[in-house]
Amino acid sequence: MEGYNMEKNIVHISDVHFGDPTHSDDLVSKLKSQVEEENPDVIILSGDLTYSGFINEYLEAKEFIEDLKSAAETYIVPGNHDARNVGLEHFRNLIGDTNFVKIDRSCKLAVIGLNSSRPDVDDGNIGAFQLKWLKSKLERVPKNFGTMVIFHHHLIPIPQSGRERNILLDSGDLLQLLIDEGVDIVLGGHKHVPNVVTLEGMAVINAGTATTRRLRGTGLPCYNQLILNEVDMEANLVFTESGIKRNVANYTFVETDSGVKIHSYNHKAAFRMKP
Repeated sequence: MEGYNMEKNIVHISDVHFGDPTHSDDLVSKLKSQVEEENPDVIILSGDLTYSGFINEYLEAKEFIEDLKSAAETYIVPGNHDARNVGLEHFRNLIGDTNFVKIDRSCKLAVIGLNSSRPDVDDGNIGAFQLKWLKSKLERVPKNFGTMVIFHHHLIPIPQSGRERNILLDSGDLLQLLIDEGVDIVLGGHKHVPNVVTLEGMAVINAGTATTRRLRGTGLPCYNQLILNEVDMEANLVFTESGIKRNVANYTFVETDSGVKIHSYNHKAAFRMKP
């Protein structure tokens, strides 16, 4: 984005699901090795750290997160599975706040995390209070900064993910706010299917499941990598099993009177990508 004075390497992981019967320690080991080798600047976990929100699952997730934190600054939001069985108490005690604002002045990027989960239901909801909070935070971001918003649930339907269910109930209100405030990048997970789409100059990027075999169709365990530099962004899909990367999107940015905007882009159907 215009005004960046350095490259930013971001790893975006989702739906690791400690406690899931299909969770794979082998995939966790490979993921950690790949992250260490990649040496990213920031790691983002967009929810569903656990399967049922139990303390033993959170303790395993925390150990994993501590390993990630030793590699890079790590930002985390909860998912619907994390909110099961009063699990958000463990999230707050062991992981951190369920929403946050991080300002990186070195590369002029604001990262805002939201909690889209609700106790013991799979549907998501941002809610009026968080929407108001988000609006106030976005209004304070300098116009020459890029903005990235993270939450777990998918903002729009994901191809190749089956019947549309477990949705974000107030996605329309959130989508309008994100567009009105000129948000550049939205990151999420939830459906275990990777996806990239651009709406009204906003990149909406969802990650698959990185460390489980709870897959749809012919999908594979995977996560995302974003590389931001002075004028553009590259989005890559990384397959956890092999570490193989496939480019899925490229964006160029321009700084306008109303802020940083996506000027041009191209992307591929992430769910169709294979190693």
